[in-house]
Amino acid sequence: MNENKPLYSQIQDHIIQKIESGSWPEQHQIPPERHIAEQFNVSRITAKNAVLGLVNEGLLYRHRGKGTFVAASASSKRIVEDKVQAPRPAVRSGNKIIGFITPWMESQYSSQLLSGVEHALSEQSYHVLYKRIADREAESGAIHTFLDIPVDGMIIVASQGEQHFNDDIVRLVLNKHHVVLVEKTMRDIRTNGVYCNTKEIGNLMVDYLCKLKAKHIGLITYPSLYTIGISDRIQSFQTALLSKGMEQLSDQHILSVSSSILEQTSQDEIPPDIVAFIENNTAFDAIATVDALLAQYVGRACAMLNRTGIKIICCDQPSLHQDCINPTAYIDQSPFQMGIVAAQMMIDSIENQSEPRKHMISPRLIEI
Repeated sequence: MNENKPLYSQIQDHIIQKIESGSWPEQHQIPPERHIAEQFNVSRITAKNAVLGLVNEGLLYRHRGKGTFVAASASSKRIVEDKVQAPRPAVRSGNKIIGFITPWMESQYSSQLLSGVEHALSEQSYHVLYKRIADREAESGAIHTFLDIPVDGMIIVASQGEQHFNDDIVRLVLNKHHVVLVEKTMRDIRTNGVYCNTKEIGNLMVDYLCKLKAKHIGLITYPSLYTIGISDRIQSFQTALLSKGMEQLSDQHILSVSSSILEQTSQDEIPPDIVAFIENNTAFDAIATVDALLAQYVGRACAMLNRTGIKIICCDQPSLHQDCINPTAYIDQSPFQMGIVAAQMMIDSIENQSEPRKHMISPRLIEI
């Protein structure tokens, strides 16, 4: 076994060797991922990604509740050889092209992020191709489309609702493509990444609400598994309350709103559950939200219910409106700067073959 290969590829080599030698015939159940992780002294995530890569290629298949098995279509042909090959160079004259993949584009935050990327790349005569994706399947499709063009590199924003990386993203990194991840980083594999310290957001919010002497606080969010960033904001908010000697919010004081509101073409109608949440909690003197869109809905609901005494704080710069109780402060994650850093990482990777690095941006409290 070539120990110069990434551990991810060594695991796959081992599994394929077992299949090709006949040791693991069709329908044979392979060892559990925890055993593979122990055998190769890697994390469970690395073992899982290696196995999922072979599932994706059709060599293995999963049976829910039972395990992972050798597929009937598996043969001696090594259909995953391309996983360890270097990426083919872009056969193209002229300016370089960078693919930008993101799961959303509806907010001021995301537009500022893309603006930062475009600004920094254009200064170096790079071009940007943009794809908005809805799910993991679309993310894979976007990656393969960009590989077919081909682009010189990809900047990929963390997908919604996923705690682990798409196999296609893992393969890009292992194959030494020029990749920069935004808002999410790999712990077991070195790659370029830029992200905001979302765990600090809760501390900033609670510090501000304590300064306002808020006693009865509500939190409006999306489901905690929507993104890792959302989960971190909820957890850090609750932890910060404890550190200030305050009680953590009960379930009655936290509203989880469906992320489907991000897909709505019109924001004229206030989600009924937000109105009911504020209406049923008459003691609220402050509400925190995990993004600016939710803050806008909260402000309109407060104005409609004549709850003018409620102070609102949110993540990301809000749009201010008439006939609305606007936030008094927000947490700036510096999306434009994040985009610039991501672009600079990409340029450095392409031009200088620089070693992968991570860059964390600290959030700031901005009072309005």
